[in-house]
Amino acid sequence: MTSITTSKTPILKVENLYLSFDLDLQKGHTIRDIFVNLISHPVHSLLGRKEVHRVLEDISFELNIGEKVAIIGENGSGKTSLCRCVAGMIMPQQGEIKTNGVIQAVFSTASAIHFSLTGRENAFLLGELIFPKLSKTELKDAIEDALDFSELGKFLEAPFFTYSRGMQARLFLSVVTARPTELLILDEVYDGADEFFQMKMQNRMNKVIEKSGAVLFISHNAELVNEICNRAIVLDKRKIIYDGKNVAKGIALYKSLHVGGYKTGQ
Repeated sequence: MTSITTSKTPILKVENLYLSFDLDLQKGHTIRDIFVNLISHPVHSLLGRKEVHRVLEDISFELNIGEKVAIIGENGSGKTSLCRCVAGMIMPQQGEIKTNGVIQAVFSTASAIHFSLTGRENAFLLGELIFPKLSKTELKDAIEDALDFSELGKFLEAPFFTYSRGMQARLFLSVVTARPTELLILDEVYDGADEFFQMKMQNRMNKVIEKSGAVLFISHNAELVNEICNRAIVLDKRKIIYDGKNVAKGIALYKSLHVGGYKTGQ
């Protein structure tokens, strides 16, 4: 870890963030479709109102060293989109995001660099992406430790496309937890992992979380959220409706707003 872990400067500052998606651009119109629409409805095609899906509105918060923040909300509430904005993967239409340090974001436990490569080859490629500042020797040591932790044995030399979902999760999680970072973003990280490996991984994950500067944590598991996080942000209808250190209160508020829906912890 760098000296940032002792700095008083916020690791993350989000101010007045607005995000929306142009649904017309998501429909995959062909050139022929565009041409026909332009000829048939020239005024509407040129001046017609675009269909826009609003995702986040006026989102502002700071994240300081030592804070482990649960981002809570129903599916489609903008949790992952918010974290992707913070990670620099999505550009918002309005607002400012300031980060102080290295961001390590984990959005899928079933990701690989190339399905035709072996597990070992994918692990090293993934390590180069996630830990770009490590020397070759440091990276090799980190990845070898991760591969040993994964307990995949001879399957490390098999092509990734032969892996089950659980094996994919084992490899991915073992690599991404090899080193701590200044800002760690975790989105449903245990998805796909078998029960035995989840128990083994949780201790390793907790150590990485503890050594990282700050954490944004997305999960539908209320028990994990209560165990890991010391602050909660609840998203509802594109806005923050709760931001506080009482994590249980945040979960309870979310559940009270979505009685009968897909709740945290179910």
